[in-house]
Amino acid sequence: MIAGPGRAHQIRRRSQILNTLPFAEPDHLIDALEHAPLSRECARVRGEKISPYEEPLHRPFTVLTEALVHHGARVVVTGLGGDEMVALSQAEYPHKSMGEIGDGLPWIGDRARAALEFADEGIAPPAAVNSMTLLSLETTAPVLLRAGIWPVHPFADPGMVQLGEWLPMHWRELKQLQRRRLAALGLSTDVTESRERESFAEVVEHTLTTIARPLFAEMLHEGSPLFDEELVDPDRLRAAVRRLAEGPYREDGDAQLLEVLDLHFAARSFL
Repeated sequence: MIAGPGRAHQIRRRSQILNTLPFAEPDHLIDALEHAPLSRECARVRGEKISPYEEPLHRPFTVLTEALVHHGARVVVTGLGGDEMVALSQAEYPHKSMGEIGDGLPWIGDRARAALEFADEGIAPPAAVNSMTLLSLETTAPVLLRAGIWPVHPFADPGMVQLGEWLPMHWRELKQLQRRRLAALGLSTDVTESRERESFAEVVEHTLTTIARPLFAEMLHEGSPLFDEELVDPDRLRAAVRRLAEGPYREDGDAQLLEVLDLHFAARSFL
């Protein structure tokens, strides 16, 4: 369950979906604010060897996984890849590039910034499945597999990917295929034509503006392998953390600080 203005909307939509469609009991609902990332119980903070490529919101995802295991789940079916399956191409929906990865991340160290030039060298050839989908599968798999749960991703099946590529644009635009399917199942426009954003952005903001402050202070005081290897510049990171404390919070620019702590904890635990 998310935070912010979309929370009440999420609860209402979720209730309608559960009441309309034949989901089995039990229903597991984890409040991401109660089990916030980087809280004291988080595996990363406790020093466990957790890859920085794993789920960024590690703690709430782990709590949900533990609940599923407790009730005997052995397989989880996800919706990962559903967005990419009906995504519009650059030709269909022209949009500006997001820019260089380091443009909005001033704390990147000199060694890491120099390596950006070679970021696209020697990469794997295009796969049958969208690269963003593959990244999503990569982040979620470790938590589930460690718990003995096998993840299944129907939308990432190559046949479904090909089906998405064959669909006419007006079926993919604004996810019309999925929206029409949900409407045919009897769900109202509150579900099928939602205009309220449901996002974990506010959970990340809560984490960075409260829980993360002493963690950054400790990192800056005691040092980090990221500083030693010039992957993160401590002075620029200190300035970014100070700006975060003084506010206002900027989702685009501040949210990525969560990844700095994830990488710091991973480097410290593995080394």
